Amino acid sequence: MANRFREKLAEKRSKKGYKEIASKNRLLQLLGEIPDHRKGQGKLHKLEHILFLSVIAQLMGAVNYKEIWVWITKHIQDDKIKKLLGVEFIKTPGRSAIAEILAEVNYLELEKVFRIWINELVDTSNLPQLAVDGKVMNGSSVNAKQSTQVLNAVLANSGIILAHKKIVEKSNEVPALRELIDELDDSFIYTFDAMNSKKNT
Repeated sequence: MANRFREKLAEKRSKKGYKEIASKNRLLQLLGEIPDHRKGQGKLHKLEHILFLSVIAQLMGAVNYKEIWVWITKHIQDDKIKKLLGVEFIKTPGRSAIAEILAEVNYLELEKVFRIWINELVDTSNLPQLAVDGKVMNGSSVNAKQSTQVLNAVLANSGIILAHKKIVEKSNEVPALRELIDELDDSFIYTFDAMNSKKNT
């Protein structure tokens, strides 16, 4: 019964051209390369679909798991969303499922995807200026755990964040900046605050 339903759904998607449109969704393609370590019974929804929807939800203003889930629940049947994903969801992902996926996904793999995606969208060939600064993520402190700090690399001429680097707990921006510059190479003009301008840094 379930297989027949999926076959009919696949045929319906094909007729509407969802799959063809989704094949041009570059971010979805890149998210699909992130390893999915969930067990078989936990893969009701594809990892890339949940990640893509979560990204869109956050771009639309969601700031926590609950708000991401609320946005997804509200918009998952929108025709534009179906076309971007190439699927029609049989069942809306639950709040706990979304929270678990986002909590367990490898953030380094996710960061790699975003860097590739942004670099494909933005022309960085002419030594653009990159402003680097550390920020504390609001709401990231849980059970007395120190709030997460992230180093952001922002293209000065457009305001687009080109890359992030998580600052290791009990450390500071200096080692994170070194790693970020090594990863992004010398094709940028970097600007940063006084903390990173000392001789020994």
